[in-house]
Amino acid sequence: MAKRVCITGTESTGKTVLAEQLAKQFDCPLLEDVSRKYITDLTAPYTQEDVLTIARKIIEAETIMRSETNSFFISDNDLINIKIWLMYYDWSVPDWLEEAILRTSEDIFLLCDIDLQWQADEQRQNPNDRAELFAQFKQALEQLEVNYSVVNGQGGERLERAIQIIGELN
Repeated sequence: MAKRVCITGTESTGKTVLAEQLAKQFDCPLLEDVSRKYITDLTAPYTQEDVLTIARKIIEAETIMRSETNSFFISDNDLINIKIWLMYYDWSVPDWLEEAILRTSEDIFLLCDIDLQWQADEQRQNPNDRAELFAQFKQALEQLEVNYSVVNGQGGERLERAIQIIGELN
């Protein structure tokens, strides 16, 4: 079964760009951000049920990717992100989501640092909570005792750091 390299972190930390660069660098499959497309297609503000639907779609897409890939793939999705999103809005986190998160313990996580300048767009909502949210991501990864590293740096430096980390952890 394929291993997942999960790009995670709070909003506007370069996750999507890094995921695309890494997939190209390693010539491996990329599972694009499920939530961005889902929310773009909504005609009303998202709800707790929408966030849980996104989680289910991520689980389904990653299950397919794992079965179709031989070595590893890059994912611009993370169920920890979904959990933090639910908690941020004081929405309950269902047991099935907690259990799905626990099943990711063999994966590699790259936590994108908040050292990039905030880039506003119609879906981003938390420019002032980045440090707090970053700490929540770090704490969640540490509690799970997963294989993770923080990726920081500007431009090519960030990509080179991520490549180095994957080489060390893979």
